Amino acid sequence: MNEKPSKMSNSEGLPLAREMQDLQNRFNAMMHTINGNSKVAAFMSTSVGQYLDDHPFLALLLLIFTIMAAVPVGLFLIFAVITSLLACIGFIVMEGLMLSIGGVVLLCFLCGLILISLIITSFLAICFFTFSTTMNYYHNLSTPNKEEEAVSYSAISCPDETESKSTLKKD
Repeated sequence: MNEKPSKMSNSEGLPLAREMQDLQNRFNAMMHTINGNSKVAAFMSTSVGQYLDDHPFLALLLLIFTIMAAVPVGLFLIFAVITSLLACIGFIVMEGLMLSIGGVVLLCFLCGLILISLIITSFLAICFFTFSTTMNYYHNLSTPNKEEEAVSYSAISCPDETESKSTLKKD
């Protein structure tokens, strides 16, 4: 009843040693297939490959690190590419927006310059016409008219006649 079997067996009744032998045979076949690959054979002929072959713990550590680092590095690269694309698109949008705003500001500034130029021109034109009209008015007051000029001219040249002309005018 309390008999202990000397060999352990699995659920099918095969001894554990036989199962391990099968597993080892499959592992050796897989290693033969991997080592038969030309790229692996080329890598194993390098000094790094020979060093990793001599130090299996370091090779396993490097393999596990590479597998575990693949996901974060891949996520970072995807993030970097997406960020770069969005930055380029955002730069184009921002540049277009800034050019549009700058164009509107320039248009407003030019319209303001037109308005200021119109005001200054109108002021100068009003000043010119006012000054011109005032100068013509004072010039006409200070210069005698043609009839008075003729009388004054004749008075200078013939003083006797001017007296008689002036008395005739008064009558």
